[in-house]
Amino acid sequence: MEVLKKEEFIAESKNFFNIYKKKIGEAIRESDRVIFVSFNDLVSFSPEISEAILEKPEEMISSLELALDEIGLVKNPRIRFLDLPQNSFVKVRNIRSKHLNKFIWIEGIVRQASDVRPQVVSAKFECPSCGTLISVLQLDKKFKEPSRCSCGRKGFFKLVSKQMVDAQRLVIEESPESLSGGEQPRRVNIFLKEDLVEPRMEERTTPGSKIRVFGVLNEVPVPLPTGSVSTRFDLAIDANNVIPLEETYEDLKISEEDELQIKEL
Repeated sequence: MEVLKKEEFIAESKNFFNIYKKKIGEAIRESDRVIFVSFNDLVSFSPEISEAILEKPEEMISSLELALDEIGLVKNPRIRFLDLPQNSFVKVRNIRSKHLNKFIWIEGIVRQASDVRPQVVSAKFECPSCGTLISVLQLDKKFKEPSRCSCGRKGFFKLVSKQMVDAQRLVIEESPESLSGGEQPRRVNIFLKEDLVEPRMEERTTPGSKIRVFGVLNEVPVPLPTGSVSTRFDLAIDANNVIPLEETYEDLKISEEDELQIKEL
């Protein structure tokens, strides 16, 4: 299949969002920058776009969001997918290095949920020598500073500001019905941020909840007691979306007829 260049990808994505104008409009009326997209719709519109997202999800989803931003309807949008192809499903026990940086989905039961805490996603530094401002994306677990400035200075830059988002870690375990024989359930870490940790979402990811997670599998360095990093890496999923597989009270929709029957009881 032909690989789209970034410019072609963004142009094609803008065409796709013309189809989604109604849903985008609904999000705007709700003062929400989160746009939910069906991957099946994307596949029907452009197999090239959908394939690129599966292979390079972080880069391509950012380009997808950039395309939506450039349309001018939503400022700084976040795109959350409602589904992924069946062949992108991976059992927790079958997650391997070949899945790194790929868009996958899993199912399981929440066993642990950390408190929601702020996480730095980008930081701005000032060069003391020339006053240049340098922005650094914080993509790793360790806080990263600029290595050098264009003026030639190396190190000792002044931190001017940092952008933070709310983040949370979940531990997902395979559900008993997915196991066979004497298999023991395996676990994987899930990282949520921004709208995925809002109170309405947090209620759906409490321990014991059964969920479906769409996200990108990343490697996480394992620190050694000496302070260095091990050659062994752990694996974690950076969630794009979380779908509860069991209805909560908030999800239940009661019709007027149901409401009347309840009142009569």
